[in-house]
Amino acid sequence: MTPRELELLARLCLMRAGRRLDTSSPERVAARLNAVARREGYASVADLLIALRTNEAERLAWPVIEGITTFERGFMEDPDILDQLGRKVLPALSIARGGAPVRIWCAASGAGQEPYSLAITALEAQARNPDLKVEVYASDISVRALERARTGVFSHFEVQKGLQARRLVDHFHLREDTWQASSELRDMVRWRRVNLLSDPPGAARFDVVVCRGVLPLTAPQMRPGLVLNLAAALSPGGVLVLGQGEGETEGDVAPALKAMAGMKAIYARNPAFRVAA
Repeated sequence: MTPRELELLARLCLMRAGRRLDTSSPERVAARLNAVARREGYASVADLLIALRTNEAERLAWPVIEGITTFERGFMEDPDILDQLGRKVLPALSIARGGAPVRIWCAASGAGQEPYSLAITALEAQARNPDLKVEVYASDISVRALERARTGVFSHFEVQKGLQARRLVDHFHLREDTWQASSELRDMVRWRRVNLLSDPPGAARFDVVVCRGVLPLTAPQMRPGLVLNLAAALSPGGVLVLGQGEGETEGDVAPALKAMAGMKAIYARNPAFRVAA
């Protein structure tokens, strides 16, 4: 791919999704675009890019963005963070809510590994705390990823990345050469398309917002707005769960949020912070 073509794609990803496009490997970008071209009925990447510059720009923009900025996470990543969520955060929130359901929002669901991991964490927490009730909501910017995530179908390779044998047997069923999340697991998650930068949180509030691995992929100038949107989606006393990558430290989310004492990668709204009018 030419530098000019990469610049076009990087600008598209930044303006529409706030995402940084990794241009260090033009061959990888071209391979992903080739798959998009085939799906959209173009003979080559060159034909796709010509259409993207002209009359088909609106129709092709999101398929191209989704194809080249794929968000991927494995099952049960950062198990220590999930463990503190299941053993400390969820029970404490349940008590604070008087037994009302604890609402979890997985803000970047990808192909589904993250929200299903949260559902597993919730089920294991419920086994230890019978009065605990949990609702899991999941969103992503990619329609294709959401369609796939809803099915709960994963390859052998995908389930082997992070799922212990016991969890695999307890929560997934073998379907020929793939594994599918149990109906119990799939029924726990409600799905919706959301652009975290341009879609305001609205009236919905969540006790736990999980957004791991998104800030490192977001352009630095777009991160403050994203953090504010996530903070605005928290209910009083709610917490934001981040990962441990670039852009996910307390300094990156301050002053809207502050780290919770004794917790790793878990943040609460800063009561002293007010959004400027």
